[in-house]
Parts: sequence; structure tokens; C-alpha cells
Amino acid sequence: MSKEKEKEEIKGFGLRLLDSIQNEGSVHHELVRRIEEITKRNLVCYICNFPHPAGSISSEDAGFIEMVLKSIDLSKYDKKLDLLIHSPGGDPNGAERIIHTCRSYSNSFRVIVSKTAMSAATLVAMGADEILMSLTSELGPIDPQMIIGQPPNQTVRPAVAFIEAYEDLINKTQEAIKNGNPPHPFLELLRRMDPSWIQICLKARQLSKTIAKEYLSQYMLKGKSDKEIDEVIENFMKTGEEALHGRIIRADKAKEYGLKVEIEDLNSNLWNLIWELVLRCENHLQQRRLAKYIIARNGGIDIQIQLRKTN
Repeated sequence: MSKEKEKEEIKGFGLRLLDSIQNEGSVHHELVRRIEEITKRNLVCYICNFPHPAGSISSEDAGFIEMVLKSIDLSKYDKKLDLLIHSPGGDPNGAERIIHTCRSYSNSFRVIVSKTAMSAATLVAMGADEILMSLTSELGPIDPQMIIGQPPNQTVRPAVAFIEAYEDLINKTQEAIKNGNPPHPFLELLRRMDPSWIQICLKARQLSKTIAKEYLSQYMLKGKSDKEIDEVIENFMKTGEEALHGRIIRADKAKEYGLKVEIEDLNSNLWNLIWELVLRCENHLQQRRLAKYIIARNGGIDIQIQLRKTN
């Protein structure tokens, strides 16, 4: 029996139970280590609190992920890196920074989607060499989420929603004039919309496409033609345009669209550990009212709107 195993047994059930109650973080780190022992890859978890006003991907998040990456010995698993992501999406620039950071510290980069990775989080997954999912994991359209206002009075909508609303008012105004009807109700609504904001939405959508094209062509879909890659990207844009922005894209559909997806058995030991880790992390976020939680095998970072601390 190894000394490591002896230490684990000496601690006993009672102390392990107290650890899970009094020091939840240590339980998270141990779960990360157990997952790494199976995958033989370094694991960093990036978990967002969906209802939190600061729970979406932002440009600052890559810096926190880098802080965690600098704190672990990536050579332990030959610089192979898994990023477990659970996020409603957010800023495409933030997604690109996360991809670039993870790739800068690894020679093999995989994204794990245990539950949900929408919008910009799907964009992060597209920047990987491969995506690990289960049959219930969820990706989504890569149309970016646009945020208006400041916490706690923020409004979050997909870019296409603002664009389509603007175009719809213009069409109704023109139709009213053509039919000899008063266009004033539509003109009044148009005056309340900022044309520069519509331009920002259009540019954000184009940015998502550009980021997806750049990384897919370099990594996951390397060797594919521009036409094939463009078709993959359009599939992920059109899903949001033709239905609700929150339309789910599951693993089999993501594979059908052309992404490199490995589907893990829902009842495998690996997936059970991943599922437990994410549920515990979500509980950690909700109990402490945190925006995000980033952890590795030896520590983690709690992220709030203003207060940020390490554990």
C-alpha cells in the first residue's frame, strides 16, 4: 500500500465529511485531481453563475485563468490542457482571450462541456482541438450576447435581436408610407434606438465569425476548405437566427454541423466525477453569490462584481 493511500485512509470518513462541509474548496480540488488521473490531462474549471449580473464572459476572465495556469505544473501531464466550461456566453473578445491564453500554456487544448456552454462559451469550444460532451451537454448559437446598462439593471439580448428589431421598424415605416398610412408610431420607436448600437451589434456578430474562422482553420478543422469551415460557422449562426437565441445544440447536432466532438458515456466514472464537480461548483457560486469560480487541482479564484479573492 502506498504512503499516499495510507494518508487517505488514516483521514477517515468523519474528517472527509467535515472537509466537505467546512472546506468545500479542498473537495473541489480533490475532484479535479481524480478527473486528471483518468484523463492524464491538466484540468482547469471555469464555472459561471448564470443569474448573476456579472456571470457572463468578460475580457478580464482570461487574466484570472492565466493566474491559475501559472499556479500549476502543466508539465505533469505534458502540457495537455482541459478547460471545463459552464457559461451562458458573453463578450466575443473575452472568448478569444480565453482561447489564446489556454493555447499559450498548452500544446494540446480540449474543452469539456458538462452542462451548458452558450454563445461566446461555444466560441471558446470552437477554439479547442476537440470538445468532450455527453448526450445532455449543450452548445448554442455563436451570436454574441449584448449587454445594456449597469448592474443590477442590465439587459442582455442576442445581437441579432437588436438588429432584427431595427430592420423591422424600418420596413414597417416604409410600408406605412407606401400605403399612405401614418408612419409616426414606427418613426417614434426608431428615434429611441441608437443607430451606433446597431453598428456595434453588427460588428460583434462579424467578430464572432472571424474568431471562429481563425481558430477552426488553425486547429479543430485544420485541412478543411474555407467553404467547409464557413458552412460550419453559418450553421451555428443560423440556429440563433431561425429560432430562439437559447436554442440548444447537442453533441450529435454539433458533430453533424462539423465540429470534432467526443461523446462520453453519461454513466462513466469520468462523467460522474465531472458532473459532481460542476454541481458542487454551482452550489459554491450560489451560496456565496459569486459571479464566477475558476479552479484547478491546487487552488481557485472566486470572482464577484467588485470583490475578488483567492482560496
